[in-house]
Amino acid sequence: MMETPTPLTASLKRLEPFAVALSGGTDSSILLAAAAGAGVRAVAVTIDTGLNPGGEIEAAEALAERLGLPHQTIACQMLHLPEVRLNRHDRCYACKRLMMETVMEAAEMMGCRRVADGTHADDRPEDRPGMAALRDLGIASPFADCGMGKAEIEALAPDLGVQVRPQSACLATRFPQGEHLTSEKIGQVRQAEMVARRYITGWLRVRCLGGRAVIECRETGIPHQRDEVRALDEEMVRALEALGFESVILNHAGSSQGEGATHTPVQSTPLLVTGVRTPFLRNGVENRCENNFLDLKKV
Repeated sequence: MMETPTPLTASLKRLEPFAVALSGGTDSSILLAAAAGAGVRAVAVTIDTGLNPGGEIEAAEALAERLGLPHQTIACQMLHLPEVRLNRHDRCYACKRLMMETVMEAAEMMGCRRVADGTHADDRPEDRPGMAALRDLGIASPFADCGMGKAEIEALAPDLGVQVRPQSACLATRFPQGEHLTSEKIGQVRQAEMVARRYITGWLRVRCLGGRAVIECRETGIPHQRDEVRALDEEMVRALEALGFESVILNHAGSSQGEGATHTPVQSTPLLVTGVRTPFLRNGVENRCENNFLDLKKV
C-alpha cells in the first residue's frame, strides 16, 4: 500500500479519531483507505437513505470489512422528509443535513471527535446544494482542504486497493423537480440502472420522465458492433419494459447538469426509430440526430 501524500496525512491526523461518511462511492472509499494506510484512527458510517444507487451500500460494507475498520450502516428513510418526498428545490440540503446529523450521532457514540466526507476541490456548490449542509454542520473535507481534485484522488486508488466506480448520485436526481417521490418509483429506477449496466459501461443514469426511461450515458459506453446493438435492443428494452416503463430513450451525450441538481426534462422531441431492430443504426449508418436521443422501443 502506498504512502498517503503528506498534506493529506497531516490533515487526517488532525482529525483523529474521526468517522468517514462512507457512501460506497470512489471518493469516500479512497478517503477511508487513505486513513487506514496512514495509520490514522478512523471508523466508517454509511447511511441507507432509501435513495442509494444499487450496489453502493454493499461496496461500503465490503471495503470497511477488508480494511478491518469499525463500520455501521444506519437506515434513515429520506422520503419521510417533506422536502425530499415532494422533490422540492431544497431537497438536497434537507437530505444531506439529516444524513450528516445521523453520521455525527453515530460517530460520537463510536468515540470520534469529527466527521469527514469525500468532498474535493473540483466539487462546486452550485452543482451540489448539499454542500451548504456540510459547512453548517462543520463536516471536514480533507481532500478539499488539501486542494485535491478528482484526478488526484483517483490516482491513489490502485495502490490503496480501491475500485474506481463511475460517478453516482442519489436516485432522487432522476426525477423532475416537483414530482412526488415514492419508494416504488425509486426502486424502479434503481432496478433500471442495474439492468442498463449489463449493456452500457461507464457513467450512466436512468431518468424517469412520465412513463419513459431516459438513459443518459457517455458515448464511449455504448456498444457499436451490430450484434451488440441487437442484443441491447431485444434484451434491455424487454427488461426495462418488464419494470413498467412504456418506452426507452437513449441520450448518449450524457447530462450537462450538476449531479446535485434536480433533472429538468428535455424539451426537444426525441427521434423515434421505427421499423428497425438496430436502434443505433438506420440503413447501416450510425444516426446522429441533433439532440442525441433515440427511442429504442419498437413502435
